[in-house]
Amino acid sequence: MQKMRNEEAWAQVCMQVALPGVEVSHNDDGRADAVHDFNLFRGGHRFAAVEVTTAADSASLALWKIMNGGGRWIREDLDGGWLVALTSTARAKRIWADLPALLVELERLGAQNLSDLHGYSRHLINRAQRLGVVHAHQSATDYPGSIYITIELPLERSGGMVGDTGDAFARWVGSWLRQPSQADNLSKLQRSGADERHLFLILPGFTVAPFEAYDPLMRPSGPLPAVAPSMPKEITHLWVMSTWNSGDVFFWSPEKGWKRFEKVM
Repeated sequence: MQKMRNEEAWAQVCMQVALPGVEVSHNDDGRADAVHDFNLFRGGHRFAAVEVTTAADSASLALWKIMNGGGRWIREDLDGGWLVALTSTARAKRIWADLPALLVELERLGAQNLSDLHGYSRHLINRAQRLGVVHAHQSATDYPGSIYITIELPLERSGGMVGDTGDAFARWVGSWLRQPSQADNLSKLQRSGADERHLFLILPGFTVAPFEAYDPLMRPSGPLPAVAPSMPKEITHLWVMSTWNSGDVFFWSPEKGWKRFEKVM
């Protein structure tokens, strides 16, 4: 039996809690291609197929994992406490090799922000830009020599105005589900032959969704959409949650519209 991905296991637990009396059975054992992830059984009868997916910014997520997957980054030649934001196109090998020397120069000049540089030291800003550094800020730290890496999100994904309902999510998800990248998920559900075909969508911290769309999924008791999502015919039901500790699972069905369930962490 193929081991479930982390997001699949999490989705399974959340669905099991939300659907008492329903068996959420793992279906994709790795022995066949293009198989949906779960079947839902009630009274021994399969009534639904489920596919789990994420709306992830793959480049940002991959870079963040590379830069932060080895534990705290400490350099003995630095005072440290540096928070450095990178573009998603930055090259990890170049960051490992060249960023510490740049930060050493900033400390030598007494600059606690990259933006503090001017005049003859402007060349350091050019070095930073070539590395893919968006900004760098030094503050007090309990870990001398520490460098903390984050990935800069586009403005539309990092903040903005939000509505009184979750309608922005309902509008966005309909468009996203029709992108070519989702064709495989749609095909799996269609081939399942189930009357109900559920997509379980997870929005990670590095998501392609705009801020106004995923904001309701991060907030405690975030507002449900007031409108139905416009989904491809291959999907009849939709689950969605964020990876934030706060927020709920949103569920849409054609019979009852939007409901919320507890997110199991």
